[in-house]
Amino acid sequence: MTKKGNKIIRNLRNKHRFVLINDNTFAEVFSIRLTPLNILSLVSGLFIFFTFLIYLLFAFTPMRSLIPTKIASSDREELIQLNQELEDLKLQIEVKNSKTKILNNLLSDKESVYDSSSVRMNTKQN
Repeated sequence: MTKKGNKIIRNLRNKHRFVLINDNTFAEVFSIRLTPLNILSLVSGLFIFFTFLIYLLFAFTPMRSLIPTKIASSDREELIQLNQELEDLKLQIEVKNSKTKILNNLLSDKESVYDSSSVRMNTKQN
């Protein structure tokens, strides 16, 4: 395992040259010597910088309202009360719908479905 670790560290320290060359004149425009460790450091540094920049953007600008925050206890109680009222209204609507269905059946001469005496008579005959 130490051989693997040494090999990885050695590969991270390998030096490479990055060269920009002008196509027309073949003149060297820019040259830099890089190692994988330098590139890794640069990328991680940029990541930390942009993370900090985005944090500042959300912390100190009106964009803060886009992030959900903790609900205050008074708001929480209000939400619970509204949810309970909503459930009560749903129950009332279901009751009214069932009453309407029963009344419609009774008015359309389908009252035998709800007639308890006819049910009793049918069971006695069988």
